[in-house]
Amino acid sequence: MNLEIIKQKELPLVSRKRVSLWYNEKSATPSRKNLVKELAKMFKTKEDLIIIKHIYPQFGKNKTKIIAHLYADKSKMEFFEHKSLIKKHSYEDEKEKTGEQPLPEEKKEESIKEEKPATEKKGESNKEE
Repeated sequence: MNLEIIKQKELPLVSRKRVSLWYNEKSATPSRKNLVKELAKMFKTKEDLIIIKHIYPQFGKNKTKIIAHLYADKSKMEFFEHKSLIKKHSYEDEKEKTGEQPLPEEKKEESIKEEKPATEKKGESNKEE
């Protein structure tokens, strides 16, 4: 991957570094996962401490602008970044993601079916013998 640093700013109060980069390639826009791996190699940090804030592909050019935050501490990252953005960067095994788990609505329907009493037939009644 061909990454070129445009700007790099240290933000000690929030324990992070804000980095702006150009990605120069003729191929498609890179995925967040690939970018995180490359940034971890480039800045010699852990992959779980990197958040890709923005990816801006440039129309008509072979460039993509990338803005990333590199944190020193995971607790600071969880405090300052949105939960949805952190969730985008949490890469579990693909098997876990594709594993079939019932949706909450399906669970509710199953529990309702179990709670319903069995219907009685017309000819039967609750006679004690």
